[in-house]
Amino acid sequence: MKTLREINQEYHFEKERLRQWLINKEIDAPEEIYDLVCDQVLEDYIKEEQYVIRHTPIRKKYQLVDEYEAPELIPMPFTILNIHDCVILDTETTGLYKDDEIVELSVLDMLGHELYHSLFKPEKKMGKAAIRVTGLDHEQLAHEPLFKDEWRKIKKAIGKKRIIGHNVAFDYRITVSTALRYGIEESEVKRLFYNMIDSKEIAKKYIKTSSYKLEDLCRLFHITDPQKHRATYDCLMTLQMLRALENHLINRGITKESLVYDPLVIKKEKEIMNNRNKAIIYSYKAEKSITDISLFFGVSCDEIVDIIIEEYKKEEFVLHVDKEIEEKVIFLTRGKQTLEECLQATGKYVPSYLVKLVLLKRGFDYE
Repeated sequence: MKTLREINQEYHFEKERLRQWLINKEIDAPEEIYDLVCDQVLEDYIKEEQYVIRHTPIRKKYQLVDEYEAPELIPMPFTILNIHDCVILDTETTGLYKDDEIVELSVLDMLGHELYHSLFKPEKKMGKAAIRVTGLDHEQLAHEPLFKDEWRKIKKAIGKKRIIGHNVAFDYRITVSTALRYGIEESEVKRLFYNMIDSKEIAKKYIKTSSYKLEDLCRLFHITDPQKHRATYDCLMTLQMLRALENHLINRGITKESLVYDPLVIKKEKEIMNNRNKAIIYSYKAEKSITDISLFFGVSCDEIVDIIIEEYKKEEFVLHVDKEIEEKVIFLTRGKQTLEECLQATGKYVPSYLVKLVLLKRGFDYE
């Protein structure tokens, strides 16, 4: 078996990205990660995850000042997923055991606006794994309010809306545990989480994939990680994943929970999609970035570029590409003939949507 140091002599990953990837995948490693001894399964997994490791965001040291800014999102009716009058909730905790407690709680509305956010001073010390992931420790939380002192504000923020969370059963359980610790009745928490919705179960219902972790679903839909592991940003990623899933289902012509094909509904949805596509092209021509357009319309960057390609076939217009990215793609795709070859050559270094855009600008035939 090889050590991680020996394996990395082949790949030359940045050490901090590699460390963060190990944390994200919950792979136990010594403090000096290069001393980790890897069996063949882990070695093969690292090979498979090359692109992911190279693009793994390095978590910054947790900042206590809340710098969250709500994105500009177009309202979405969620006619297929059928989620209405909801809020998105997420928690960060001292650990994963029954006696652990909440150290952060956030609530967003369905347009990404922050309805509530606070850190809490816990009675229990932060676990090592929780400190590694969030960057929080007991000392940093020493002057934050107690959970019980914020409970009324939390209830007011949620009101009578249904709670959506990714693996929401955990959020419910840890909220009960924390509430009981501070003398809050369990019945109050039950009323708050009544009729809760698990976004993981929604995803399982409509798509087949190897992992339903939030980060993996977001990667599946090409949703950019905000690079901050905190409750508010996990709420936002949950919301973006649901928006992307709704769009995915509309594109497949699926309607309602029954998955039946209703021609009238599909026709109406297609009209909505056509109008949305026109708005996307207008935004791109107005020099809005693809990532901003993606966030606003709840459509993946790859889908946006596909829309741009189809429109460009009808009528050429100015394509906006970063010069450095363009030069890198040109260099990496020299001698390549097919789109598949180009994407394979650039996969470790440039997102696929940017590669397709550069190729379009360079006159690649997408017919």
